[in-house]
Amino acid sequence: MPRTVLRAAAAALAMLLASVSADVARAEYPDKIIRIINPFPPGVSTDVLARGLAQKLTEYLGQSVIVESRPGANGILASTTVAKSEPDGYTMLLTTGSHVANPIVQKHVQYDPVKDFAPVTLLAQSYGLALVSNLPARTTADIVALARQKPGALTYATSGVGNLTHVAGRLFEARAGITMTAVPYNTPALMSDVIGGTVSMTFVSTVTAVPLVKAGTVKAFAITGARRTPALPDTPTMQEEGFKDYELLGWFGVLFPAGTPKDRVERMHREIARALQTPELKKLIEDSGLYVDGAGPDAFTTFLKNDFAHQDRLMGELGLKAQ
Repeated sequence: MPRTVLRAAAAALAMLLASVSADVARAEYPDKIIRIINPFPPGVSTDVLARGLAQKLTEYLGQSVIVESRPGANGILASTTVAKSEPDGYTMLLTTGSHVANPIVQKHVQYDPVKDFAPVTLLAQSYGLALVSNLPARTTADIVALARQKPGALTYATSGVGNLTHVAGRLFEARAGITMTAVPYNTPALMSDVIGGTVSMTFVSTVTAVPLVKAGTVKAFAITGARRTPALPDTPTMQEEGFKDYELLGWFGVLFPAGTPKDRVERMHREIARALQTPELKKLIEDSGLYVDGAGPDAFTTFLKNDFAHQDRLMGELGLKAQ
């Protein structure tokens, strides 16, 4: 057989083996534990969703998916951890809009919220945050009246500077023409201090608020979105309460570090999209006052860019941009 024919056959065989090897490598993913990094303390909204998702992904992927809480600096610690992790599809971040806000309001943040990540999916969006309190008030207007009696005396708990809970409070001050005092937290004590009256109020995810309101532990005065949430149907929106230029929504999404192989990003999106359609996860999300989204990598990337532009404008208006 001519040498040219042998060389051609050898080259074809090598290509075939390489293709088979690549297919096998892809088929092996995942072959070790996958971590979902939660940027806030255990028990809060991101943790609730992460654990519900991890249970389904463990079932679908045939590999353990665990949740690790890395609270600190309003989510900066977790985002930085994931941005610097190996881009192999085994470490992902389940985060909120604070991921985008942090580089706007904090100096020396060591990640770009879009460029340093491979967006996987937009899990869910919210109808807004719930303004909850145990103040002796019946309506949001009553809270405004109390704030005007003693400027700065009323306090509101936040999960950190630039967090949506902080932005909601600042926007409330701006739209109502009042002065309150923000109290940042980095522990689960936030809600217990609101319940106990150590702080006057907070704007909190409905994931956290709904069970407390239903148990009568706190009262929900308003929702920051433009429409009421089915989880708290009797709670009016801030717009219904007279604040016409007030609308804040929240979102929850999953991201890998930049450079994660595209096929692994797409595989994870497919499995998450599958999980979002299960009755159990849909109920967990909807009962918490959220609604399922499921946007894929490309759409989520566009969403992140648009959200960054929106938050940049809003933080500028509220005087929260880092100088």
